[in-house]
Amino acid sequence: MIFIEVKALGGINYLRADMVVAVSQNDPAKCNVLMQGAANTIPCSEPAKDVVARIEQALGAPKES
Repeated sequence: MIFIEVKALGGINYLRADMVVAVSQNDPAKCNVLMQGAANTIPCSEPAKDVVARIEQALGAPKES
């Protein structure tokens, strides 16, 4: 299992990178991470692009040029 760290509204959460379904941005500084399973949405206090970059890095996705 590969975990990523995200800054939650009340602290830090560790999420399994392979269980992330989507990342939705609400405003420039906040996003929601939708996890596979029983309707799990994790609110985060960081931009979606930062969370997505960490997920891609953890899963070994090739970088765009």
